[in-house]
Amino acid sequence: MTSLARYHGRSPRYILNTEDDSLVRVAGPKQVPWEEGTEIKNVSLTGLAFTAPDDLCPLLGEVIKIQFTPPGSRQMACYGIVTRLENITEQRTLVGVHFYKLEMSQRIVLAQGLARKFKETQDRSEIDGLLNRTKESFSLASAPQLTLMAILGFAWGAIIWHLLRFEYVGLYKMLLRLFS
Repeated sequence: MTSLARYHGRSPRYILNTEDDSLVRVAGPKQVPWEEGTEIKNVSLTGLAFTAPDDLCPLLGEVIKIQFTPPGSRQMACYGIVTRLENITEQRTLVGVHFYKLEMSQRIVLAQGLARKFKETQDRSEIDGLLNRTKESFSLASAPQLTLMAILGFAWGAIIWHLLRFEYVGLYKMLLRLFS
């Protein structure tokens, strides 16, 4: 793995799902744009990573123009510095790019799209967690709560029994004796 990534600050990455629009169009110094077989793997506020065929792979440290669609937005183009090259297979390379002089409007659009996608992913995982929750078995950790529930249930039952057995005046006198 070849990397300049340790010299650039990193933001949390958003891993793209297969249903996301994940093509990236790249143009190097020769200004020959290509998008054949590229696929964005993750996106953050500071950069992105995509796969590329080895024969079209940019060089480490090269400034490239990239065109991609941020989550929940329209297509945008910006410059990036290649900070990482990692061989995935014999014909494919993972290319890590750090955004270079990203405009504020682009940064805002990217931040909003990533926040929206993060929220959707978080909501989806919470729903999946509720649907796939397994039945919990009894453990000693829940004993204090069960004991408290039993005491409250017994007290409630005793009050109901006394209400049914005695008249209200008798209950009132019993409570006065208890608290005096």
